[in-house]
Amino acid sequence: MIYGVTGMWGANKLGIIKYRIKNVKIFLIAIIWLFILDVYLADYRSMAMTLGLKDSFAILPHVQNDFYFNKIMLLGGMIFFADIPFMSGEELYVVLKIGKEKWSQINCCYIVLSGVLLSTLLTVLSLLTILPAISLKNEWGTLYQTFAFSGTAGCVLINASAMSYYSPYALMLNIFLIDALTFAFMGMLLYTLSLFVSKIWSYVIVVVLIFLQSVFGKMGLVLDNFLPFSWISASHWRFGYDRHRPDLIYIYTAFCMLLFLLAVISEWKIKRMDWVSKEEHR
Repeated sequence: MIYGVTGMWGANKLGIIKYRIKNVKIFLIAIIWLFILDVYLADYRSMAMTLGLKDSFAILPHVQNDFYFNKIMLLGGMIFFADIPFMSGEELYVVLKIGKEKWSQINCCYIVLSGVLLSTLLTVLSLLTILPAISLKNEWGTLYQTFAFSGTAGCVLINASAMSYYSPYALMLNIFLIDALTFAFMGMLLYTLSLFVSKIWSYVIVVVLIFLQSVFGKMGLVLDNFLPFSWISASHWRFGYDRHRPDLIYIYTAFCMLLFLLAVISEWKIKRMDWVSKEEHR
């Protein structure tokens, strides 16, 4: 079994990534997200079908304005990265074959690509959930404009500011990229922390950071707008000249810098780590 796995992994970097992704976790996450999306979007879909209207496909950015949905969304990311820091017995043979440095680089690539995969999955599921009411036109239709006045569409919080500043395609593209970067940041943070502390503590730290944003928000502190896990909600983006929120340039730059910093720290730690000692303490 180990020989077969290491033989496949030794073939190329893509083989390692494919082996890790081919896991039941992705199906579990898809089911969880599909259920919660259906709960949030059932009223919107029902209203659209009752009125016989089709509106923009870009519903996901509005769904992600909800505090509870975001927590379940991020929970899916934590489930996906449950095998971090990739130190099972089988991986030891891969390290011996390709070396620590290359193995660490593959881990970072896998985490970033996983962020894109999770973001793609979430986007596709959001489209499937409202499929009967989808329009591919790059404009906000009657339903969205009507709901923008009340601020809600069933369980969905409609962000009128985002609609006024971005077209559906532009808003959807930005939320897709930010979701991918958020998942990648979560994975890299878990990976890097788990090289210094136990896996349990790394998860505890990430959970605290996720809820810290909510605590700051309840306290009325603008700092919550500048925490990475808050940026999956467009309500924390800057529209116009509001200096209390980050603009998209700030968000993308911050994510890239954080990912680069975590990659450097993790690779530095891997080079100096006693693999056997680390594995024994898990």
